[in-house]
Amino acid sequence: MNHFLVRLGNARPELMTRALVEAHVSWLWKLHQAGQLLLCGTCPDGTALLVLCCASQEDAVQLADSDPFKDVAAYSARSVSPFRMATPQNNFLLGG
Repeated sequence: MNHFLVRLGNARPELMTRALVEAHVSWLWKLHQAGQLLLCGTCPDGTALLVLCCASQEDAVQLADSDPFKDVAAYSARSVSPFRMATPQNNFLLGG
């Protein structure tokens, strides 16, 4: 499996109704339970990040597109990029 960074930008909190946020959290739980969500969170500057575990970038884009926030453009900017996790297990990408 590969990792992908989903960057959400330009939060539009006025669109984030309680029902929409609950649907988004339900979506996050589904991804977590499937082992596809490694981490997620928001930043004070109106951005949010998710790290997904998927077979391909196409799969990561499809997952990101299934977020209920996307339907109403709760974040008006979204990108999906390959992401190399630096961990003690891979010597923080040092190699060798």
